[in-house]
Amino acid sequence: MDKRLEEKNIIVFDIGNVLLRFDKDELGRHFFSDEEREPMLDAMFGSGLWPLIDTGLLSTGTLARMMYEAGHFTDPSAFLKISDFLDRFPEYMEQLEPSKWLPELKAAGKKLYYLTNYASPQLEKTIARNPFFSFFDGGVVSAHEHIVKPAPRIFRILCERYGFCPEDALFIDDTLPNVQAAERLGFSVWHYTGTRTGR
Repeated sequence: MDKRLEEKNIIVFDIGNVLLRFDKDELGRHFFSDEEREPMLDAMFGSGLWPLIDTGLLSTGTLARMMYEAGHFTDPSAFLKISDFLDRFPEYMEQLEPSKWLPELKAAGKKLYYLTNYASPQLEKTIARNPFFSFFDGGVVSAHEHIVKPAPRIFRILCERYGFCPEDALFIDDTLPNVQAAERLGFSVWHYTGTRTGR
């Protein structure tokens, strides 16, 4: 493990592309044909609507319907495929190396938390599929708070809820603006680049 993990007793992890791989192109292969995959993924992730799912202000079903009504696709079967992708992508997310550090960190007496931009109930499905979440002492989820990283308030919610100061914690995230926001608040930070971000 990296020495940075030894320097703080509180460690905060992002989930996507830190603990579990979120590669939208690879995930899309499980749901779309080669011909439809690129336009479908572009419609989902390039529409500007995805952050509304992470804030919990837009359901995945509503996103699929809005894409259909906006003319991103005309085949009704595509609506079902998109809805299926949005509901079931957690089934295909692979564990990454940092998820394997959790037992040792917990045994060393570290307090472990997650801070994630994630939709619900997709997060519940993700937790149910991955036993390593049992090592966490808690976490804050954007869909539950209706705010996403890198907004400073979601970091403050985490600290206030679990009673620690940013200066006492190491924050690990694959997205640079999130890392920069945490650093400005006083966290020690690790911009994790062990996998290419897709979200």
